[in-house]
Amino acid sequence: MTDTVLQERYFDRELSWIRFNARVLAEAMDLSNPPLERLKFLGIVSSNFDEFFMVRVATIPETAPLFSEVYRQAFSLLRKQQTYFREVLVPELETAGIARVFPQALNERQQLYLKNLFLNEILPLLTPLAVHEKRPFPNLVNLSLYRIFEVLESAGQDAVRYALVEIPKQCPRMIALPSESVHAFILIEDVIGFFAQELFRGFMIGRQGTLRVTRGAEFTIDEEKDEDFANLMSEALRTRRESPVLRLEVDAPDDMTDRLKEGVGIEDHQIFRGEGWPDLKGISQLAFQPGFEAIKRPEWVPQPVPEMTESGDIWGLLKEKDVLVHYPYDAFSSFLRFISAAAEDPDVLAIKQTLYRTGHHSPVIDALEKAVEKGKQVTVLVELKARFDEEHNIEEARRLERAGATVLYGVVGLKTHSKVCLVVRREPSGIKRYLHLGTGNYNEKTARIYSDLNLFTSRDDLAADVSSYFNLMTGFSSPGHFAKLDVAPYGLRRKLLRLILRESAQTTPERPGLIIAKMNSLVDKEIIEALYRASQKGVRVKLNVRGICCLRPGVRGLSDNIEVVSIVDMFLEHSRIFYFSNAGEEEVYVSSADWMPRNFDRRLELMFPIEDGKIKKELTRLLGLYFKDNVKAWTLLPEGEYRKKERGDEKKFRVQEFLCQKAIENAALQNKQLSLELKPQKPKRPVSKTMPS
Repeated sequence: MTDTVLQERYFDRELSWIRFNARVLAEAMDLSNPPLERLKFLGIVSSNFDEFFMVRVATIPETAPLFSEVYRQAFSLLRKQQTYFREVLVPELETAGIARVFPQALNERQQLYLKNLFLNEILPLLTPLAVHEKRPFPNLVNLSLYRIFEVLESAGQDAVRYALVEIPKQCPRMIALPSESVHAFILIEDVIGFFAQELFRGFMIGRQGTLRVTRGAEFTIDEEKDEDFANLMSEALRTRRESPVLRLEVDAPDDMTDRLKEGVGIEDHQIFRGEGWPDLKGISQLAFQPGFEAIKRPEWVPQPVPEMTESGDIWGLLKEKDVLVHYPYDAFSSFLRFISAAAEDPDVLAIKQTLYRTGHHSPVIDALEKAVEKGKQVTVLVELKARFDEEHNIEEARRLERAGATVLYGVVGLKTHSKVCLVVRREPSGIKRYLHLGTGNYNEKTARIYSDLNLFTSRDDLAADVSSYFNLMTGFSSPGHFAKLDVAPYGLRRKLLRLILRESAQTTPERPGLIIAKMNSLVDKEIIEALYRASQKGVRVKLNVRGICCLRPGVRGLSDNIEVVSIVDMFLEHSRIFYFSNAGEEEVYVSSADWMPRNFDRRLELMFPIEDGKIKKELTRLLGLYFKDNVKAWTLLPEGEYRKKERGDEKKFRVQEFLCQKAIENAALQNKQLSLELKPQKPKRPVSKTMPS
């Protein structure tokens, strides 16, 4: 197959990712969202592009034709973001009472306040770095803001000298100012610029500017080395600080920019010139400013799952039935209840868990420490290679080791991306195992903003598979046969290919097959080709792909029967659900894996079947709801562009809004049902056998 043919059959991965962020930016520009909600989305765009340059652009050869095209499209989108913020959103915020004050507009009271703050709390943290030919150019820290100054010995000096000052991350980016009418703030880089004379005494300050560099974040590590892996990772992370600069964001005069370009070693097409508002990711923190409720989205409070509360017998519940929990509509407290009950229960013998990304000061880690204190066997596989969480995960791994848990640092050559927790309990009938399997990380913070599915179960066949899976990861066990689980890299892609092929073989004109899949990214060419063949056989393929999609839908003779939609809304769609009609014997699977080569070949991932009839029906209905959305849904066109789904005469339907309302109703209904159960009060102490006088 020629490259030309390949280009016709697949969209480019990197350009598809940029189109995803165009949809995020559209959400930031959607006037139906309140101003501070739009500001949050602008911050997400900036954060996404930071990671994109660090991770994806770093892997593109500079000689590749795609290299310059990626920069062109990325910078075009970022200029659109900056223009919208400056020309539309800033005036809206000012009208609402949130206003940036520039140094020249400071009143006497504000100047005095800032001078005290600068001298006492900011100045001690600053280190000016001279920039001249006799010294190597400073090694600029990745994603740190810097102020650049023109430094002169006298007003008439011809020689130009520059100095750089890193903006300390320990200080707030936006400093609130004394003001009686509005929430007035000033950016810390403006404060440093205003009082720069304190840094360069005896010299004159000329022109100023602001800059930020983005470095590649990829690094290699020899996992086969007979050394402590955590130490190897720590050493490798230090090399990231010296990786090549891939982007220079700058708001400064041209001669300053030229000197910076020379110093960091980049080309013109890698320079993004801003206009007064650098690093909108940092600026977006204004969205979390207390008050201003009129210009915010009402905060969503995840609903408790009454069955999984302190008052319930969680083990008895899970022996009776499976429980499905859907973040962030349902609360993360359901898992905390599960892991806390396991830590406290004297009949629990062991806990085994994977950890990919956890929150800081994580209650999950607290519960695992408690379990160790209670004498339980605790085994935790902490993935140290989780990108940008490496240092935090090293700290958490060390903490668990100090507590006495058995800790493993991932698996050689693979990332452990599966989300699984196994609890082993002694019961009168013998040993019983309880499971949590999910699509999201064990992170209480992301559980409030990521849409993820979580299954709690005690099914023996699934539990036996999970035990084998942990043995595979922690020992020398061979992959072997799993009764229910499908595991990457040991056959997950093959299983999905078989399921797609079966759907093709079973389809008829009278009863066409149906595949519905929801995921974050679709890149794998083997899977895409199998879906093309299924479409040509008459199988209807409905794909909900949040981000990257390399499959080209709706092409005559190739993908006539395939449709692709993308939902961008207040919560990040993160769950993976796969449905196959199977000639009426429907099968539904949930997985930690996207349909990407990295998930199939370079990660440990799990896919598990949903066998509870009620939950299977619930997930099938959920998939249908995502295709019903006509407010936040985008349709992928054969040419590669996305178009907002046309509503026509249909009633407005927004799936995330609907799920919020259903969560409230379900919590209320469950509470009502539980309140009707007869629960005899048991005495707290032995009852006297003699009657009182």
